[in-house]
Amino acid sequence: MTEQPTNSYIFECNPPPLSFMVGDWNDIELFYAAVPTMDNKLAIIHHAHVIKICKTTQSARNYITKHQKKRKK
Repeated sequence: MTEQPTNSYIFECNPPPLSFMVGDWNDIELFYAAVPTMDNKLAIIHHAHVIKICKTTQSARNYITKHQKKRKK
């Protein structure tokens, strides 16, 4: 299954950050998900654990990139 979730917040005036996924969800080592929290932040999930809470989408993407590089070493 390769479908992405739909954008159900499109008509809200102050939408929360959208969730996104990085990597192949069939490969547990390379898969990351960023999901919105109750306080409009993003929780980064890897190996079924929340590893970081970020304030913006860009900071979440930056953290995932750094975490991927650190794991490759």
